[in-house]
Amino acid sequence: MDLVDACRTFTAVSELGSMTLGAAAAGIPQPVASRRIAGLEKQLGARLLERTGRGVSLTPFGRDMLVPASRLVELADEMLLGADRAKLRPVSLAVPMNCSTRNLAVLAASMKDRGLRVDFHPGAPGRRVDELAGRRVRASLQTVPVDEGTWAVPLGCAHRSQLMAPVRIADLRRSRARVPGYPLELAGRCLRVSSEDNVPHIRDRIRRSAETAGLLPYQVIVDTSGPDAVAGVLSDGDLLLCSEAEAADLDLPWVPLIDPVISRGYTLTAGSDEDIALFADFAEEFADCLGGSSLAGLRQPGSAAVRTHTTTNRAASARGSGIGRST
Repeated sequence: MDLVDACRTFTAVSELGSMTLGAAAAGIPQPVASRRIAGLEKQLGARLLERTGRGVSLTPFGRDMLVPASRLVELADEMLLGADRAKLRPVSLAVPMNCSTRNLAVLAASMKDRGLRVDFHPGAPGRRVDELAGRRVRASLQTVPVDEGTWAVPLGCAHRSQLMAPVRIADLRRSRARVPGYPLELAGRCLRVSSEDNVPHIRDRIRRSAETAGLLPYQVIVDTSGPDAVAGVLSDGDLLLCSEAEAADLDLPWVPLIDPVISRGYTLTAGSDEDIALFADFAEEFADCLGGSSLAGLRQPGSAAVRTHTTTNRAASARGSGIGRST
């Protein structure tokens, strides 16, 4: 016997004083209402209602049971209402700040078609890690080495003028002589690294390559402000390390960086297997948001690539895995 349904029928019949009217109010046939009342009486061990010529009336035991029965029904209704509200609550997702509004809107529309709402939390890589670890979001797009990621975003250089060939970091080395055959003077310019690439597996590799190529320390600039980085490109002729999609959004020419060759890697990390599964069908939309391509579909919970993301090991969580789970 369903105790809540039985109590719901009992309170309706008691309020209306009629088995027939109470059954109609509960939306069930009268024989079903009678069986529910009888089952409840059997479970409680005493009669709740007395049949009279005009309908039914409460027994003394029934009057005592009416208050807790009504409270149980109210609590059940509150729980059902809370469940409906929870299903309508957006899924919070931490995303890179450089995701375009249009591509995020396409992802949101695709999720809405599946009955899901999403609330985006743009932030730098470290903030996205902290947001997930602090349970302020349910899922996060984390930056990881490309060989550990689900998505890859090739990086190149944006410049205020059209570059005629892919860039090598050695092209920035200060030199008195112009590089033969190269129409633009890049010698002595700086390479600006945005906050999205201010992570060890990208930033440190750029700096090592710059040192090997003979660049001066100041020629690799890590910008905490996107506008400052772009201002350096427009005013000083510097290069901005970015994806092709980011350069297009900034209306800047872009060419690949071929020495060293660098790509961002991304993975989706979530607080539970259920949250991971929510995003399983949106791998291509995520790729578009990131401006890259899928290395593999979103791995389902239980796969070998799933690792535990803990709040006590944030360094490991920043490096990431295929799809992680935060506990």
